[in-house]
Amino acid sequence: MSEYQYYEFQALDRALTTQEQKTLQALSSRAQVTPHRASFVYNYGDFRGDPEALVAKYFDAMLYIANWGTWQVMFRLPKALVDPAWFKPYEIEDAVTISTTAQHLILNIQIQEEDGMIGWVEGEGWLPQLLPLRDDLLAGDLRLLYLAWLRACPNLMAYGEDKDPTEPPLPPNLETLTPPLKAFVELVGLDPDLVTAAAEASPRHRPASTPPLEEWLPQLTEAECQHFLLKLARREPHVDLQLINRLKELAGANSPSPLASEPGQRSFSELMAIADEMEAKRKQKEREAAKKKRIKELEALAPKAAQTWDRVLDLIQAKQARAYDEATTLLRDLRDLAEHQGQLPIFHQRLERLKADYGSRPALMKRLRSIP
Repeated sequence: MSEYQYYEFQALDRALTTQEQKTLQALSSRAQVTPHRASFVYNYGDFRGDPEALVAKYFDAMLYIANWGTWQVMFRLPKALVDPAWFKPYEIEDAVTISTTAQHLILNIQIQEEDGMIGWVEGEGWLPQLLPLRDDLLAGDLRLLYLAWLRACPNLMAYGEDKDPTEPPLPPNLETLTPPLKAFVELVGLDPDLVTAAAEASPRHRPASTPPLEEWLPQLTEAECQHFLLKLARREPHVDLQLINRLKELAGANSPSPLASEPGQRSFSELMAIADEMEAKRKQKEREAAKKKRIKELEALAPKAAQTWDRVLDLIQAKQARAYDEATTLLRDLRDLAEHQGQLPIFHQRLERLKADYGSRPALMKRLRSIP
């Protein structure tokens, strides 16, 4: 299997300068750089840059995928809008980590699979789906952190770092994942049944009604007004969020801390047991639904059984592999119909007659013998 590594960086809060683009371009002849994006693809060799250092200096989001079983997602968040204490309960060494710069907090989610990826995953197109998660984090939505913890737990147990981890605080609304959260679950191969098991205890919160913030604008001091106007004039990012948070504070309508979610109480093994039970129930329902669907198909076939046998004979006469395949499919349907109607002996008599009539056709006989 050939090597595949994909790096993509996104600058959201400001565009890269011309000189910054040149600096990034110089990192690799494979670089594709624009004012808001840089990507690097490797089928051999390694990236010469330091991804976390690049995020700290230039970018607000990063995705890395390697086909030997590594996923990495990073978000750079302004310190003025997030509290590091929100992230602390979800930290896992070498898997979910937090670092800081003078102005930013950097969330680094890294999943390693020793057995490699199942199937091929192209990196392009994933990061745009994940970018809204950064805004969610800025708004105090910590569901991504919980899902990252959930995905990293099997590795913790496999490496003996924690025999049975206890879940961190359980964020609200885990049972209704947004499209970006679903994309993350799909990207890193997180078991949906495990997510459903975790969501059983997740509280359901409706968004709090927004107070009439315009009524609180006069409560801002002159110095605060000058402060926010200067930020707008400088085109600083997230000034709107900072102003809204300040007006909510004046209105006495602060959003509750994200840590005010349900405390984690279950062990990972308990979650796995719940997930296994849910998987069994889900598969049973799927089998029942498939059986009902098949019965409807067979009941629709029943009035056309004679025409279907005629069609089988016509296809056999064509003496072509594709026609033999279609005939075999129809015979399987007729066999299932006969079982449904309690007429399997009659079907087998006709099938044996076909084998006797066309025994000199090896390709056809191989197909006929595959029919139970």
